[in-house]
Amino acid sequence: MEIEYTRTGEKLKYAYELEGGADQLSLQAENVRMEKTGVHATIDVFVNDVLLGSDVFNVSRLDPRQRLANRAHSQLNGNGTQFLDKPTMNHIMDSFCLGLWDAYSADSIATELDIEGELTTPNYLVYPFFIDNGAGTILYGEPAKGKSWFSMMLAQSINHESPEVWEVASGKRCIFVNLERDEEGIRRRMRAVNRALGLSLDAKPLMINRKGWTLQRTMNSIERSLEHWKADCIILDSISRAGVGLTGDEDANLIMDQLNSLGVSWLGIAHTPKNNTDTLFGSQMFVASADVVCQLTTEERYDENKLGLALEITKANDIPKIQLPVWAMEFDNYGINHMREATDGEFLDLAGFVKPIRDKIIEHIRMHGPSTAPEIGNAIAKGRTTVSATLSRDPEFIKVHKQGNKQFYGLRGVHTEESIDPEFIGEQGNMEDQPWYLK
Repeated sequence: MEIEYTRTGEKLKYAYELEGGADQLSLQAENVRMEKTGVHATIDVFVNDVLLGSDVFNVSRLDPRQRLANRAHSQLNGNGTQFLDKPTMNHIMDSFCLGLWDAYSADSIATELDIEGELTTPNYLVYPFFIDNGAGTILYGEPAKGKSWFSMMLAQSINHESPEVWEVASGKRCIFVNLERDEEGIRRRMRAVNRALGLSLDAKPLMINRKGWTLQRTMNSIERSLEHWKADCIILDSISRAGVGLTGDEDANLIMDQLNSLGVSWLGIAHTPKNNTDTLFGSQMFVASADVVCQLTTEERYDENKLGLALEITKANDIPKIQLPVWAMEFDNYGINHMREATDGEFLDLAGFVKPIRDKIIEHIRMHGPSTAPEIGNAIAKGRTTVSATLSRDPEFIKVHKQGNKQFYGLRGVHTEESIDPEFIGEQGNMEDQPWYLK
């Protein structure tokens, strides 16, 4: 018997017309995967829309195929009418299962991909470290050092488009998956997060609260929630709750495959080992499989109820490794009440993560040439107002030329006549009389 499979997403189906043509027997396979012992799948058997039997098994094994075929056969013929004999039922089951992997992987050969279009940069959920369109980000740091506060601020910023701390995309939904804390504790924390973001205290987060559950056990809830809410990303607290080991390469690949299979962008919180706070705990395959990896380093100031946070992008597949500012989280008895960029010298232990804005602007212009304040701000993760103020008051920077209402800035003594717009030269008079002209 030749099986003709039809495919809907990741499901494969075969339909068999029963005698008389009024009813249809169908077999459906989903969650088809290759494991160590062979191909496994969930096999469902229906007559019309009525389920006759279902099982998850290694499809190369005869015994589970026969058990499911016999159960479906007994259900189908249970009222005494012989719709299908047992040998035919077993033959259909065998043929469907044994050809399943070839059919499932038939479209896995190389194809010529149409890449016609312009050069583009990635879309961000949160600029410049949380990428949209299904990318995976790992955020790691020492335990109990602000990662959960940081990630809850991220989730609420996305859901309510708050520009208080980060530049976030508009019209996006983020599900926060909490596997670490009790629900009442999360409620208290989220009210404080809302206050810090300038939102109403009761601005609702989108959450799955399953304290003590594993990622594997929660996957069904996550998948259904993503579909129900049409969400664009999840934040997982934390990867350590995966339900399998973290140090083995196969286990790490399994965790990453589960997250990537969701089809949306994700950010997973991870930890550092006790003896090395500079590296991610677990297999190297976590880093290898993620699109972006960020290390969160903190400095605690208990006397002032402050926590300094420095985020360093340690791996980036598709984005530049932009140096981010140091942030200050301020706390009171209710939790976090404010998050802002730290001032110079506020957290001395994190000084190595901070580069003065003036130096960042100089570095950008040396690398990219004359630029506008918005271009520079996007590149160095600073606001346009802050960049514009630095450009206007520091004599190192000079106005080079304009294109429409866009003002380009260069470096004094660096840019020659070739880099200056002729209209600008005419407005300024003799080029060689300009103090910044490179003679």
